[in-house]
Amino acid sequence: MIGQSLRSVRTIAQAGPSFRTFALSQRSFHASRVARDHYLNANEEEFNARALDESSPKPILVDFYAAWCQPCRVLTPLLKSHTQPESGYDLMTVDVDEFPDLAAKYKVSALPTVVAFKDGKVKNKFVGFRGEADIKKFLEML
Repeated sequence: MIGQSLRSVRTIAQAGPSFRTFALSQRSFHASRVARDHYLNANEEEFNARALDESSPKPILVDFYAAWCQPCRVLTPLLKSHTQPESGYDLMTVDVDEFPDLAAKYKVSALPTVVAFKDGKVKNKFVGFRGEADIKKFLEML
């Protein structure tokens, strides 16, 4: 298998620049729906553009986390499972170590903290780890 791949690369290289350009141009890239519904490791610009967007059709959960926070590592996958493309919610994660001013603006004093935004405004918030049932209740209140 590896030998066959190497032969293919050599064949493309020997074919000249016009073939390489054609071969590379045939690959198309696109954003999946999940990538648009999950804004992972968002920066301040992405936060402002999406969470504070008053015309957004779906509420967005902003998960303030840190890489060293063990409860954050468990909570984020639970939140991802509740914010799939067919759900009525989007998910954004913000690293508080990278964006402490943003965390301070929303009074994040403990981790994890999840803030729900709807129509560009804070609608609800919880601090600390929550289980599956608590997350469902939280989403129903939005």
